[in-house]
Amino acid sequence: MGYMSGFMTAYLRQSWPLYLIVIVIFGTGILLGSLGVNTLPPEQTKDLQNYLQSFLAQAAEIEVDRAQMVKGTLYDNLLVGLVIYILGLTIICLPLVLALIFFRGFVLGFTIGFLTAYPDWREFMIVFISMLPQNLLFIPALIISGAAALSFSMRLVRRLYNSQTQIGPQFAGYSLIMVGCVLVFALAALAEGYITPELTKLLASLLANG
Repeated sequence: MGYMSGFMTAYLRQSWPLYLIVIVIFGTGILLGSLGVNTLPPEQTKDLQNYLQSFLAQAAEIEVDRAQMVKGTLYDNLLVGLVIYILGLTIICLPLVLALIFFRGFVLGFTIGFLTAYPDWREFMIVFISMLPQNLLFIPALIISGAAALSFSMRLVRRLYNSQTQIGPQFAGYSLIMVGCVLVFALAALAEGYITPELTKLLASLLANG
């Protein structure tokens, strides 16, 4: 237990610049995604608005197949975790992991940008709540896994130039961190399937009766 605590302390001390880089890339994706809403053609904007209106009109009564939703989201989340883990085992990790993190930030930013352009605050709150529970879990796990992958990949690069660089303990630590992140990804899928629909229906009912 003491070894693991010391390892994590040393890891965080050495890796905080990577966390900063990942957070900046993710934040840049959110910013550009929110600005990207303004580049949509009017017909696509209208289609999205119609889809959103349909969702909001049925939010209080909508029934979803929770098991199927969890299954689909779990597959997507675990695929993200697996891809990041595999990329961390290569020396080409840096551009690909950062591109993946930027893309996830862009998608989130696009959604937020579209919502903030919506005039009705009650409708905004319904959609916001429908996104919140899973992202409270998914986003921190994404940032941690991305930084861990970059850290281990850079360790592999250093080993190319110095055969004395140790890999074994760092590989064990990297794998342990990724297992933890994958578990959080799984929890995010469960939250999206079982918590988010109930919160969305509850809020929609309260606002409809308010």
